[in-house]
Amino acid sequence: MKLPVHRTLVLLVALVAIVVSACGAAGPADTSEVPSVYVDISDYKIVTDHPTIAAGHVVVGIRNHSPMTHELKVIKTDLAPEQLPVDGSLAKEDGKVGELLSIVGGASRKLVLELVPGKYVLICNIPVHYQLGMRVGLEVQ
Repeated sequence: MKLPVHRTLVLLVALVAIVVSACGAAGPADTSEVPSVYVDISDYKIVTDHPTIAAGHVVVGIRNHSPMTHELKVIKTDLAPEQLPVDGSLAKEDGKVGELLSIVGGASRKLVLELVPGKYVLICNIPVHYQLGMRVGLEVQ
């Protein structure tokens, strides 16, 4: 039995929506869990309260002290924070293990991740924000 084109399209769209929702890069955000590390975002700067944290279940508490919207992307890499390759106005995100987008000015959010030992770089990758200094290293042991 052959399905009409419009039914086939509806089924295809539904399937894509299911796959996309199942493939999120990060765990649930804004949980009641106490953060393992705090990340403070201001205009063109990111700092952490700990340069090294334990591997495993990690809750990142993100505080945006800026009036503008930012984002936080977590990238596993051996490169120094300022050495990520750049393509146009964005840093390349090879090794990305999680992200939290659209953190509005003044907001506090949480990002839940499972991190293995290694070196990571935390960035805001809104166009040119990485190049303006929105990056910091984090070591997971």
